[in-house]
Amino acid sequence: WPRPTVLQIVGVRSESVNVSRILYMRDITKEAEVDRMKSEFLSHAAHELRTPMASIYGFSELLLEMDLDEATRRDLLETIHRQTRWLVDIINELLDLARIEARQGRDFNIESVELRPLVEKTLQDLSFDPERWPVNFRIGSAVDAVRADRAKLRQALVNVLNNAQKYSPDGGEIEVEVLSANGMTGIAVRDHGIGMTPDQVKRIGERFWRADTSGKIPGTGLGIPIVMEIFQILGGKVDVVSSPNVGTTVTLWLQNGQGQ
Repeated sequence: WPRPTVLQIVGVRSESVNVSRILYMRDITKEAEVDRMKSEFLSHAAHELRTPMASIYGFSELLLEMDLDEATRRDLLETIHRQTRWLVDIINELLDLARIEARQGRDFNIESVELRPLVEKTLQDLSFDPERWPVNFRIGSAVDAVRADRAKLRQALVNVLNNAQKYSPDGGEIEVEVLSANGMTGIAVRDHGIGMTPDQVKRIGERFWRADTSGKIPGTGLGIPIVMEIFQILGGKVDVVSSPNVGTTVTLWLQNGQGQ
């Protein structure tokens, strides 16, 4: 379907004897779409922030007003702590998105980045259980340097690796491979988790959208949107291939940086 056009029409009285009124029309389709996206984003953000806040408020009120046994008190405090951590994650990722969009890459330090040490250091710093989610890293003969901001590339890779772990709740190997094709180098992260349907894959990048609707897998739905914002500024791209109950492969593509 063609995209509808939004017109702003302003009527002005004319002093001409032949024309009583002049109508000015201006295409404001882009401005209207931006306003719609802002409203939708604020609505989603408010909803996501309200969920942990409601839990924190409710459980803290119980602790203040009721005489509870130690086991129940601890359980409520653990819930408050967990919801607070989720709230902090949402706020930090919202700030990340706002900062990236506002700066538009002006604070990015683009240089030639050697991939092997960056990927190896990132994998060493992973916080999840290596016995349950063993990581297999291979680089082969691919070009081993890209044009990127070192810190932002690491942040994007961490987000993708965390998703691979979270969406493999039963455990399983996570494969990390450096690829080379058409003058670009990619970091492919492959898991063997719950995967996604083709319709779900199409929604990758929507803010606050998550493939898991059960609420059992923690997350904000902002990790991949941040990755995509970073890679848009870096001049790269993000490919996602997935199948339900088979797994997901996310490949981060960047321009080669060898010898630059």
